[in-house]
Amino acid sequence: MITISVERGVVRLTSWDEVYETPGFVRALDPKSAALKEIIGVYSFSSRQPCGLKSCKQPHGNGYLVTTTDGQVTNLGSVCGKSAFSVVFTSLQKIFDRDLRAKERRERLEALQSRLPALVARFDNLRDNARPAYKAVTSLRGTGVPQPVADSVQRMMRSGDGAITTNRRGTKREREIALESGIARPDMPYYVTETVGRLSHIAALQSYDSVRKDLLELEPALHRLEGVDVSSLSDKEARHLDKVTGGLDARLDQMEQVVVTLKAFATRDNIAQLAAILDSPADRKLFSVFVASLPST
Repeated sequence: MITISVERGVVRLTSWDEVYETPGFVRALDPKSAALKEIIGVYSFSSRQPCGLKSCKQPHGNGYLVTTTDGQVTNLGSVCGKSAFSVVFTSLQKIFDRDLRAKERRERLEALQSRLPALVARFDNLRDNARPAYKAVTSLRGTGVPQPVADSVQRMMRSGDGAITTNRRGTKREREIALESGIARPDMPYYVTETVGRLSHIAALQSYDSVRKDLLELEPALHRLEGVDVSSLSDKEARHLDKVTGGLDARLDQMEQVVVTLKAFATRDNIAQLAAILDSPADRKLFSVFVASLPST
């Protein structure tokens, strides 16, 4: 395919025949008697055709479409272009590549705009579904729950293991076995770690930050695109919006999967298991109020 840069965007050709039909096209340009004017297109084909320079004619599939000051057009590879036209070609190549990227960027944003109502509705629904789960996870990370619960959840986030554990002083027999095994010291008390529960869907905790970042990043970008003329955007803003919305469908798919997992994680029955690690009546009371605020399913 060849992509030709025109004043208001890009035009794409799909075959070498279309390239050869370009007005002014020549198949044997003499670089010694020609001066480059500009690069007007870039191509990549699986079939290889001769370079348009008279001094080369080497078959290739990738290169540029160039014009000369006297109106001729031909195709050449970047190596040939640099060899035959030196810094003039290199300079024009940089200008063309930069201009083409900018035009393709705006082309993508305009294509996205045509689908924006459905995408914004999907995003808004995803965000609204995520809010209760995000509120719960934020609380579990240290605001609104007893410190032992927050510490346990932070450990789970680091390890990816949802095991809920408590420590108790070992029995006389357990201590004797530990001493015989060399895992306890005679001058120190011996404690046993027991698993008293296990939170399901713990992977949601590790995806929380990235999805939250995506939600915060995408919302202003999508709403900005709703009411703007893409052609009026500065290059800087167009670059930003294109970057933020790149691969949007796949990102929304992934975010929706994470939100489903987050909602399954932040249920009353699942989180209530953490009460087993609390000893203080005040902590238990505080935590019971928090658990009661969670959805039952």
